[in-house]
Amino acid sequence: MKPGRLKTYLKDHGAAGGMALLFDRILQREVPEVPYEAWQRQHTPSSGDLRRMAGTHLLRNPLIGVRALIDRPCRAAFMRSLDSQIYRNFKPVKRADNAEYILMVHGSCTLRPDLLWRCAAMLGDGGPNTVDLIYFDSDIIDSDGVRKQPAFRAEYDPYLLERVNYMGSVVLVRAERALEAGLPGATDASFHDFLKRVCFGTGDMAHSGREAVRHISEILYHTSGVYSDRSAGDVSPYAYQSCDPAYADCPSDVPDTQRRNIYEAVQAGSGSPEKKGRDPLISVLIPNKDHAEDLERCVDSLIRVNTWKNLEVLIIENNSELEETFALYRRLEERDGRIRVIRWDGAFNYAAINNYGASLARGGYLLLLNNDTRILDPDSIARMFSLASRPSVGAAGALLLYPDGSVQHAGIILGYGGIAGHAWEKERPWETSGEYPRLVFSHIHSSSAVTGACMMLRRSVWQMAGGMDESLEVTFNDVDLCMRIRNECLDVVVHPGACLMHYESSSRGGEDTPQKVSRFHREIRIFVRRWEKKLEMGDPFYSPCLTLLGRSWTCRDDIREKGRPYLKYLHMEEEL
Repeated sequence: MKPGRLKTYLKDHGAAGGMALLFDRILQREVPEVPYEAWQRQHTPSSGDLRRMAGTHLLRNPLIGVRALIDRPCRAAFMRSLDSQIYRNFKPVKRADNAEYILMVHGSCTLRPDLLWRCAAMLGDGGPNTVDLIYFDSDIIDSDGVRKQPAFRAEYDPYLLERVNYMGSVVLVRAERALEAGLPGATDASFHDFLKRVCFGTGDMAHSGREAVRHISEILYHTSGVYSDRSAGDVSPYAYQSCDPAYADCPSDVPDTQRRNIYEAVQAGSGSPEKKGRDPLISVLIPNKDHAEDLERCVDSLIRVNTWKNLEVLIIENNSELEETFALYRRLEERDGRIRVIRWDGAFNYAAINNYGASLARGGYLLLLNNDTRILDPDSIARMFSLASRPSVGAAGALLLYPDGSVQHAGIILGYGGIAGHAWEKERPWETSGEYPRLVFSHIHSSSAVTGACMMLRRSVWQMAGGMDESLEVTFNDVDLCMRIRNECLDVVVHPGACLMHYESSSRGGEDTPQKVSRFHREIRIFVRRWEKKLEMGDPFYSPCLTLLGRSWTCRDDIREKGRPYLKYLHMEEEL
């Protein structure tokens, strides 16, 4: 590495981080995973930290009432943790008629000493009466006193909250808002309903809005024993319900045990798609160059497996060379009048090809679909439509699986790997991950972006966004589209009940020529310059406590990730 480049590298990442990353690069080693035990030692405040907090002047010192529904065996531990709070302006809610906020505690847990202090600090930053609810990260303390299974929660996600209480068992709520919503009972279902009433409103109450719901990305309380946040009654949303042998709908080329895991995971919380009378026309756009076997399998699943019948399939032919491909086109068009083959004769440009297909589509909804996908769940398109048809949603994505049953796509994390990367890729989160990330994986949730390999959106949204940016010929055009959609205050949402196999064929080849490498670098520079502020802010649906370099949903390495991974791309021109 040139001396000037090394100096910039160390400046971007710090001396320790820069050297660690440099040796990773030289030795071609993977970024080591940071165990939670090591992470928590670095992120738990010391007694000195707590003294400094207690001595800090706060802009607001609101009176906080405490309402706790705690199991009897855990009450003493909870009271000790409450007594240890460095913020002292709190009382039992029954003695605090004039409290501005209420700390709602539901279940068996203990509080970190700075929980109330951090709430007061956030309220001071937010100004009076602008924050309705604050929630926190948490972990579990087992019977041996070991802390484990951290719940590094996302920022406010109304789609996830709609289905499950992802916010946890301790929240701070504005007293007026809590009374309007009606205080919850002792059941987990009651607490979940209460959170939804506070955040969504009820009757004539206005929706709180995203700015009124805040999240503090700190492990500020610890639940005891088995994780107790539940969505309904005594049934945990994390305990996937047993399914009947219908799991046979999963692919036959996945081992039997994996097939059941996949089916149960994707069905959790998915529900049946909402029926809205006559189904509107959905235009499926499938770019294709040869790979007839992949294409036939994809179209066959659209015709035979998919339950949504009012669709047109536009196969966008782009410079195929094999006669078998054109023979397949003829068979498909003869087989079903909903299938049309249209031709794009220019050089391969994924964005331009989809823009061309969209210009000829007749449907009010567009489904971008790769030719190497296959529908597994028959209601996948219907489920995506149930989201894409919402006025608040700009684009909807699906759960994509590799042929071995591992995850290929369950949403895209902004900044992951430097620019953007797939959440859960090559993981089996229903087997290995903690309870909270598995919840996010298995329920409808917000995402910064979804892959163009399977993305549904309204035609009006596509037109508003201006389609795909054709300067991003191959790379990140789907992420860029989603970012522009979110800039219009529309949401991007993933429905894991919409489940497809993605064979991810190499029909277009890798970045293995000087021309392709140059194009790849150019497109990355375009994306980084356009979205640098968003990259710096981080993905709102992926905790800043989590890594952007290693396995998704594992702890962040504070040394290696002192600087954002995307920074290296800003200096790429200097290396070329």
